[in-house]
Amino acid sequence: MFSFPKTRLLIVLVTLFLGFAQAQPQPAQTQSIRVGLGYLPDVQFAPFYAALERGLYADAGLDVEFQHGFSSELYPLLAQGKLDFVVADAEDVVTLRAGDPQRIRFVYVMALFQRVPNAIFSLADKNIVHPADLAGKTVGLPGLFGSSYTSFQAALQAAGLEESDVTVAQIGFTQLEAVVSGRVDAALGFVNNEPLVLEAQGVAVNVMPLGPYNPAPGSGVITTDAVLARGDLANRFVAASQRGVAFTLKNPEGAFESAKAFVENLDEARFAVLKATLPLWRSPYSRANGIGFTNPKKWSELLTFLKSTGRLETDLPAKTFFSNAYLSPDVLEPAE
Repeated sequence: MFSFPKTRLLIVLVTLFLGFAQAQPQPAQTQSIRVGLGYLPDVQFAPFYAALERGLYADAGLDVEFQHGFSSELYPLLAQGKLDFVVADAEDVVTLRAGDPQRIRFVYVMALFQRVPNAIFSLADKNIVHPADLAGKTVGLPGLFGSSYTSFQAALQAAGLEESDVTVAQIGFTQLEAVVSGRVDAALGFVNNEPLVLEAQGVAVNVMPLGPYNPAPGSGVITTDAVLARGDLANRFVAASQRGVAFTLKNPEGAFESAKAFVENLDEARFAVLKATLPLWRSPYSRANGIGFTNPKKWSELLTFLKSTGRLETDLPAKTFFSNAYLSPDVLEPAE
């Protein structure tokens, strides 16, 4: 009987095994990235939480770590390369890049909100329903900066009012207390936040959404030219984030569950905030082009408006500040 030496047999088997293993497709190396979310942990970031929890980033070969904080804290980290992406206001890209175009070039690459969620809210008995009703009133603002201030200026401009026609109170982020206590007649907040809190408490309020007056695109994903030069990193992160938005629109309950891993003490009141946020992620433009696409017309209008207020001087064209090129047109909005 023919006998094959055991040592040779072992060598043959190992060689065959190694050859088989080498012939199999090897998983791509996972790339670690850091993403700044421009606020405290909150359900407004549910699409990003869901994309991580549901493995959408992992499927794109990404190991994503989130860092929360105010955008003023996050932009320096983005500029230094310590963050790869930041989710913040579109307006920031214009003011930062136009203010010093020779330095870090920030670029907006995906819309989360299709319009600004800013709103002026007040107790119902104040009878503040239209921008013209602000004349002679005291209006509370977090400060003379950011999208809240821009929205406030846009509302005044629509009513033919000057800032001198109202009393502006810089109240930080105490809008709820300031309105309820009567310290101010109205305050700048968000259509999907403070008014819902008051209504849940049985307080009658008037809410004036400022999206119709402020032409700015809503908050979205912002990065730098340096990150965009890193192969297809932006494409993969953006496409996975688009899928996170699609999942949240289709299954807000599931996205809310994903958010619980990142946001403490979520309850039905916060789910109401998420439901009120969903329409802000949709628009005729995104419905026609895909989730996350931003309308170039809105950027031109924002640039024109900021110049009209005297807050911005730049010769840079609107297309400098955003790009739809990194989005996947295959990620469409689910039916409502």
